[in-house]
Amino acid sequence: MSKFRYQVVDAKGKESSGTIEAGSKGDAARLLKADGKFVASLETDTGPSILTMEIGSKKLKTKELVIISRQLSSLLAAGITVIRALDMLYQQVETKNAKRCVGAIYESIQSGKTLTEAFREQSEYLPSIMISMVAAGEEAGKLDEVTARLADHFAKDSKMKNRVSSALIYPKILAAVTLLVTVGLLTFVVPGIGETIKDLGGELPALTMFVMGMSNGLVEFWWLVALIGGAIVYSFQTWKKSDNGSLIWAKIMLKAPIIGKATRMNAAARFTRTVSTLLRSGISVLQAVEITGATLDNKILEKKLYDARIEIRKGSTLSKSIRPITEFPPMIYAMTAIGEESGTLDTILDKAADYFEDEADSATQKMTTALEPVMIVIMAVVVLLVVGAVAMPILNMASFINI
Repeated sequence: MSKFRYQVVDAKGKESSGTIEAGSKGDAARLLKADGKFVASLETDTGPSILTMEIGSKKLKTKELVIISRQLSSLLAAGITVIRALDMLYQQVETKNAKRCVGAIYESIQSGKTLTEAFREQSEYLPSIMISMVAAGEEAGKLDEVTARLADHFAKDSKMKNRVSSALIYPKILAAVTLLVTVGLLTFVVPGIGETIKDLGGELPALTMFVMGMSNGLVEFWWLVALIGGAIVYSFQTWKKSDNGSLIWAKIMLKAPIIGKATRMNAAARFTRTVSTLLRSGISVLQAVEITGATLDNKILEKKLYDARIEIRKGSTLSKSIRPITEFPPMIYAMTAIGEESGTLDTILDKAADYFEDEADSATQKMTTALEPVMIVIMAVVVLLVVGAVAMPILNMASFINI
């Protein structure tokens, strides 16, 4: 799947632009034309640049999606019209992006568009699973049920993300403390002690000279250090979003000794949960696999699920089409086959998701347990190097005085 940047004009002459994911440029054009729009321009999205880069992502956070889905479901179930529900929802959301998204949907419906069309126009803000499920709910006349199911899905997804984030808090704190302690020692402690030793005529060992050189460089050229650090972070993020970089990074995350299992279990949990939610909303297996691939945040799995979609189009079952995906636990294939045979695929996958979420939680805890001592050792080594560089000349001078 590739991303394309487009500019389109609707039947009323209104221009709009954005990005769309599709297998090819032709597929992207067909998707846009299916909405009755004229495609003015369609180019491959090459990713962010210094001139076009925006601060932050436009995609709504999972917590915001939970609120929107839950409140929309409650209002529709109470018999309130869609247009009135959106007006009330606009008053409830707080962030700028959420207000912009809900407001645009409201205006689109006011102009005569269907809810599906209005949601599809906000693909920069909303995930594909939400757009597809709203379309299925509107077609079946069960918008309140579908949005309630969406809210449950996003709530469980948010819970899983929060567990991962919570588990990584301690390693992040250790990394931040290590960085702050190192910068503090090099900026405030080393320069003063170094000058004192020089004034006393002490001889500086090689380690002390090296640390003092780093200290002087940090104090005098801090702006250059900050600039280089920012450039490294930006280059890494840009590389990670490129076609080649995203594949390499995806492979690292799947194969890394400690992180790999947690990544695979999280992907398995998200795959089973998302496919189950989509199937229960009346979406076909083919479309469910296509949507799910984009939610896994892993280019290798996304590519393999795209290949699985091709096999499904040829007439293969879901269980057979995903069997070549060795990154998934074998249990997925067995449970999918059982679900297909019994006609309860959505229920089986939902139960499998509960199991894989527990496994993902356990794998994440083991990952953080392994990372904690590594971070402590790194912190200790850095601090000992700086302390050793300061202590060595002082001890040498003390021994010389004693003699």
